[in-house]
Amino acid sequence: MTKKSFVSSPIVRDSTLLVPKSLIAKPYVLPFFPLYATFAQLYFQQYDRYIKGPEWTFVYLGTLVSLNILVMLMPAWNVKIKAKFNYSTTKNVNEATHILIYTTPNNGSDGIVEIQRVTEAGSLQTFFQFQKKRFLWHENEQVFSSPKFLVDESPKIGDFQKCKGHSGDLTHLKRLYGENSFDIPIPTFMELFKEHAVAPLFVFQVFCVALWLLDEFWYYSLFNLFMIISMEAAAVFQRLTALKEFRTMGIKPYTINVFRNKKWVALQTNELLPMDLVSITRTAEESAIPCDLILLDGSAIVNEAMLSGESTPLLKESIKLRPSEDNLQLDGVDKIAVLHGGTKALQVTPPEHKSDIPPPPDGGALAIVTKTGFETSQGSLVRVMIYSAERVSVDNKEALMFILFLLIFAVIASWYVWVEGTKMGRIQSKLILDCILIITSVVPPELPMELTMAVNSSLAALAKFYVYCTEPFRIPFAGRIDVCCFDKTGTLTGEDLVFEGLAGISADSENIRHLYSAAEAPESTILVIGAAHALVKLEDGDIVGDPMEKATLKAVGWAVERKNSNYREGTGKLDIIRRFQFSSALKRSASIASHNDALFAAVKGAPETIRERLSDIPKNYDEIYKSFTRSGSRVLALASKSLPKMSQSKIDDLNRDDVESELTFNGFLIFHCPLKDDAIETIKMLNESSHRSIMITGDNPLTAVHVAKEVGIVFGETLILDRAGKSDDNQLLFRDVEETVSIPFDPSKDTFDHSKLFDRYDIAVTGYALNALEGHSQLRDLLRHTWVYARVSPSQKEFLLNTLKDMGYQTLMCGDGTNDVGALKQAHVGIALLNGTEEGLKKLGEQRRLEGMKMMYIKQTEFMARWNQPQPPVPEPIAHLFPPGPKNPHYLKALESKGTVITPEIRKAVEEANSKPVEVIKPNGLSEKKPADLASLLLNSAGDAQGDEAPALKLGDASCAAPFTSKLANVSAVTNIIRQGRCALVNTIQMYKILALNCLISAYSLSIIYMAGVKFGDGQATVSGLLLSVCFLSISRGKPLEKLSKQRPQSGIFNVYIMGSILSQFAVHIATLVYITTEIYKLEPREPQVDLEKEFAPSLLNTGIFIIQLVQQVSTFAVNYQGEPFRENIRSNKGMYYGLLGVTGLALASATEFLPELNEAMKFVPMTDDFKIKLTLTLLLDFFGSWGVEHFFKFFFMDDKPSDISVQQVKIASK
Repeated sequence: MTKKSFVSSPIVRDSTLLVPKSLIAKPYVLPFFPLYATFAQLYFQQYDRYIKGPEWTFVYLGTLVSLNILVMLMPAWNVKIKAKFNYSTTKNVNEATHILIYTTPNNGSDGIVEIQRVTEAGSLQTFFQFQKKRFLWHENEQVFSSPKFLVDESPKIGDFQKCKGHSGDLTHLKRLYGENSFDIPIPTFMELFKEHAVAPLFVFQVFCVALWLLDEFWYYSLFNLFMIISMEAAAVFQRLTALKEFRTMGIKPYTINVFRNKKWVALQTNELLPMDLVSITRTAEESAIPCDLILLDGSAIVNEAMLSGESTPLLKESIKLRPSEDNLQLDGVDKIAVLHGGTKALQVTPPEHKSDIPPPPDGGALAIVTKTGFETSQGSLVRVMIYSAERVSVDNKEALMFILFLLIFAVIASWYVWVEGTKMGRIQSKLILDCILIITSVVPPELPMELTMAVNSSLAALAKFYVYCTEPFRIPFAGRIDVCCFDKTGTLTGEDLVFEGLAGISADSENIRHLYSAAEAPESTILVIGAAHALVKLEDGDIVGDPMEKATLKAVGWAVERKNSNYREGTGKLDIIRRFQFSSALKRSASIASHNDALFAAVKGAPETIRERLSDIPKNYDEIYKSFTRSGSRVLALASKSLPKMSQSKIDDLNRDDVESELTFNGFLIFHCPLKDDAIETIKMLNESSHRSIMITGDNPLTAVHVAKEVGIVFGETLILDRAGKSDDNQLLFRDVEETVSIPFDPSKDTFDHSKLFDRYDIAVTGYALNALEGHSQLRDLLRHTWVYARVSPSQKEFLLNTLKDMGYQTLMCGDGTNDVGALKQAHVGIALLNGTEEGLKKLGEQRRLEGMKMMYIKQTEFMARWNQPQPPVPEPIAHLFPPGPKNPHYLKALESKGTVITPEIRKAVEEANSKPVEVIKPNGLSEKKPADLASLLLNSAGDAQGDEAPALKLGDASCAAPFTSKLANVSAVTNIIRQGRCALVNTIQMYKILALNCLISAYSLSIIYMAGVKFGDGQATVSGLLLSVCFLSISRGKPLEKLSKQRPQSGIFNVYIMGSILSQFAVHIATLVYITTEIYKLEPREPQVDLEKEFAPSLLNTGIFIIQLVQQVSTFAVNYQGEPFRENIRSNKGMYYGLLGVTGLALASATEFLPELNEAMKFVPMTDDFKIKLTLTLLLDFFGSWGVEHFFKFFFMDDKPSDISVQQVKIASK
């Protein structure tokens, strides 16, 4: 029987109700009373028998206190431990005070939150808040769930059309839905620092510092402590900055007209509730639409760049004329009625006809609130940004297993020190300290930082290509991608289609490929083109809408005017009375228009869709449009029908299906789809690196196959699997592009023959065929061999990505961020391509930089004023942003640099301003800002200098559609992301290997070598430390290779290759150390009693061991550096390469005594010729031995092969 969860939510995996334990019952209190009492009894009464000295007093008490502190801190490290230590579980929600939430993967961290109870109107409301989502207790279902929104319940259109706003007491609704705002509390610096200070790594590092202090390493320990605290303080400042940035993403409350209690009232936007009726007007410059809405009446032009990233304004129309019995389809036909919170209304048209609701006093459009606060589209995006910020790392479970693996060797080394030290009669308290130091030395404190840096460096590199990421944990996924899926229009081909002409407008033409110019088009066709579009003219004169429609109307000569009318010389004025917007499900759009007092319907859509709605299908209809689609053209069919004269109310009552039936054909619009400049090169690179490239498009299959051949997705002859005929008998047919090959297929009984189909042809599948094959036993086999999917719906795109994931493949989806949202979110790596240009983004970046400098200058001015210091002059780059005056000497120069002509009047005005007394400069809107403190000032000034830091995300950078957003329309974003994914994986693997070997060698050095009495001098330790520092700084700087390799990086460390290589290299290093030590003892016999406390004195043992350990450090970095085929080789990493060469030269020169002065400076002793030869050969053997075992395991055990679906096969179809 499965355990019942108390919470119903897609982000919650499981939950447990909790009741706090009393303080005495907690594991860090009650169990320690008898332990402290036992120690006290032994200390005061049996000291000489059991403790026997002050050092053991310290060991026993220190261990007990450390263990107690450890148990006290454990709840802060793990939420499950916190629940077990501090709470008891219960199944009664009335008893519970807290609830433990287990989140689903990649949805933030698990957490314990308080359950709150409020009595309203005699009824008890029980609820809690988690990740900014409110969960209420429903007594009937016995479950906590988020408040229900009508929009999520598959409502009828009529539910919204009949809405008359709220009435009566709204206290319960306010409690239920909360404020319409982004409440992101900003903790103080000390609150956040306390949170960081109890983190396991910080506690562990402080514990290590304490141990080194006990071992009398004062300067080293205090310096380390300073560095640890400084790094944590920097991390806290960074988190505070990010939280402040998230805070600014909210919309400042402003006044809006709301229809409540049957009248219009002015309220603040943060008081809005779902199902409120509001008036939407043009959005102010610094504001935005306050929440998610549906237009009830009127229309709007909206810019959704802050949400989707797309800068093209969109026309939004109301649901007023939609049939009231239809279901609301937010992802379908009603998408055009949705106004998203955070977007901007550029122009609003108020309702044209009277209704039951009086017109709003501000003349706005009527809209109904659907979601508020963090439940809106913008709120969801901000929440993803907030909670994904915690996930910038690679697999933490793997890191824990890695540390446990290293601890095995540390325990063995500690045991050796204890046994040998006891034999030598060493003080046991000192031995215990040494043993603890050995164990701590194998836990690399820099591991989490290095793993985070691997991802952050990739984030910073992607930002330079204008690619932004809201979910950094997905970057390593990109390193193992098998299947790359592409949308066609706007992704592989450009958005700006070229209008080539009209076809099929003359029944007499024998040449089916004859193209007519716009001038040759008949009047009826001209009218359909002028009516069947959704372009709108803004108040500033700009035309907004589909670029394809813009190109068509411009070619035909139509001028779009205001109030839904067009004008054409010779044709006159045409008025569009009603629009039926394009629907991806219906594959067509329609308009009802009036010309010369005659009413007609104009329809435009996919040729096969329009064909079914024609009263008379012209001869050669199919041949004409297929001829053009085969050559890659985009083809749209035009049709129309006359309508009787009728009133506006009757037009509003017309059913869409009736309007779009019994049509007369008016020709085909033919467009050329130019490929994007980098499409062919990108697909070629993916093919050559054994990535499977697939096209998934809603376009015609013939067009899709042509474009797929152009870009290199398919090579051989292609068969398209589609419906066999016009009947609905579910029969399918494989046919080639020219329709010379036909292979019938019955989904109910046939199976796919590999030898006849998949081995001979490339396969394309339509959305119809996918539906027909649902549940077929070989569906997955078909998907494995399909290259092109055409005429698929957004839900089918999502289904394809989910199925490929279920088949075990790593998937990537690249789309335009509007129609492909579901697929982009389902893919391991979803990339939304926006339509920005590099020039435009550079201008935007420059504008942001100037804004940053402006804010910085304001803060600097306020800071100086607080200390009664004179105001600094305005810097030249931002001088034009401030008024002229004595403290703005570069004003005229700045104006000139911006292209302003300096007239005598301007010069005179500036001279007058300069003669006035100095005033503190405060640009408009900044006078209310609080003075900035020094920490914030320093933090901001450092912001631009950190080019390798992960960029702070801003709304508009990221798209709500996908984890990755490319602001440029370049397809090369795909290869850039794959490169950086491989870099992050390779960096991680190499870090694990190097840290593992350093820690294992460190354990050996602190035990066996230390017990042999080997000590290193200050100069020697400095050289060794500098080497490690330079190498760690340089090792992650390897840039990815431009060419993608067929090989794949390792996905984890626990495999034969990685573990075998680490252990074998360690064995080589130990063997060489043991050999050299043995050879030294032949020349200088071992002292019978080693004095471990003596000062450093040069000896042959010290010289030999130091030189060989130097080479071991060199080989650790050089051998395990992961270069080609994923990154530049080690020679290209100049700092590391020359550093390693220098140290190798130093080691070889020292071993051969090539420069006696160098050996003397390094405190090395003279060596015999025989020993020098043995030492030099051992150095070479250590390096090449390590290199050999690494390459042995890499060659035989590395899993670098692409998956079966990734291998491109060239089919040879028999003639």
